[in-house]
Amino acid sequence: MSAQHRGTIELGAFGRYGVYDNAMGLDDAAGFGGRLGFFLSPKVVLESDGALVATKASSIDVDHKPFHVRLLGNFPFGKRMAFLFGGGWSYNSYSNGFSGSENGVGGLTGVRLNLGKRLSVRGEVLADYMFDQLSGVADPTFNYAAQVGVSLMLRGGPGDKDKDGVIDSADKCPSTPKDAKVEATGCPDADADGVADQGDRCPGTPAGRVVDAIGCTDSDGDGVVDPQDRCAGTPSGVKVDATGCPLDTDRDGVPDISDKCVNTPAGTAVDPTTGCPLDQDHDGVADPIDKCPNTPAGTSVDPATGCPVDLDGDGVADVADRCANTPAGTAVDANGCPASAPVVLEGVTFVTGSAKLTLSSQAPLDRAVTAIRARTERFVIEGHTDNAGNREANIRLSKARADVVRAYFVSKGIPATRITTVGLGPDQPVASNDTPEGRAKNRRVQLRVAP
Repeated sequence: MSAQHRGTIELGAFGRYGVYDNAMGLDDAAGFGGRLGFFLSPKVVLESDGALVATKASSIDVDHKPFHVRLLGNFPFGKRMAFLFGGGWSYNSYSNGFSGSENGVGGLTGVRLNLGKRLSVRGEVLADYMFDQLSGVADPTFNYAAQVGVSLMLRGGPGDKDKDGVIDSADKCPSTPKDAKVEATGCPDADADGVADQGDRCPGTPAGRVVDAIGCTDSDGDGVVDPQDRCAGTPSGVKVDATGCPLDTDRDGVPDISDKCVNTPAGTAVDPTTGCPLDQDHDGVADPIDKCPNTPAGTSVDPATGCPVDLDGDGVADVADRCANTPAGTAVDANGCPASAPVVLEGVTFVTGSAKLTLSSQAPLDRAVTAIRARTERFVIEGHTDNAGNREANIRLSKARADVVRAYFVSKGIPATRITTVGLGPDQPVASNDTPEGRAKNRRVQLRVAP
């Protein structure tokens, strides 16, 4: 396909075999002809052909001279082949035995096989529809023909085989890929900086930049060429690393020029403006050693741990401790005050082995309801049993009994959100289980302020 470019001239000769419409009364016959084509582009050809076919009409010799002018598509496939498809004006002239002419339109389809840069073989089939037919023929006619021939490609204009805009005679890279950007000599230049890729050490230069002989620029003058410079606007005089960015000795993400803590340990989160370890709660203790990193603003903290001060050591920080001087070892509630002891609901009993309240339990339960209404705390109802029987069964029974008491309180208007239950079974006895009296004390329901 190398000679088939804009301006190429195709000169060819062919043999032809024609098949005529029955209305013509002509015998099918062979002939010969020639063609002349001009390539408007590598894929579009304007061509004409003419032929001479000696045929007969009822044993009378007739000379048929077909002529065509058409636009032809030349579509390459593979390395040497091209598919041909086109159509245009068709003209037939008849002489000798009878004379006349006719006009119409015709189509062609075929293939081209290139034997070299200049020589090719063509095979094609033609069909002509003649609507301005011979006198005496009533209807339009269809004629067909097959042609096989050779063509010679003549250079009719400057070639540009790789279609890069640089003529072949000046193209130093005549096989540039399709649509590739090239420089003046026709060689690839992806960044269009005027330096061919094969010699361009900075192939990604932005459009419009002035480059040196090897295609590079260093806009900020830091010694790192722009395509490799990740910090292209570095101020003059600032030391940079191999990527063109300001040095960051401790690798904390803050350049040395702005880093007030230049030796921060690896992996430490730092303030992006100062390079010093973060102190998210602003308590004066850096996050890496702060065991309480979310201390409320204004809280006094231990400088070694960053946790709120707890002077009485009861586990409740001074900022929340309502009883700041609780004696050591005293159990305290969430407010830091001594925890209240549980209250046994005396007189609250159940049918043996069940969670059904006895009738005598109503009065003590009503007294408990009155007491709970007078307070604002949340409460836990604890169910306990003696150690007789299976432990797991006792735990389930104690929980069921606590749930029954809670249901009674709720039925009397105590908000359900103020009361929770727990079944502790035989695990927390208050007396010996070796005597009937002790076991009776251990079978109890008690009320405790929720922590």
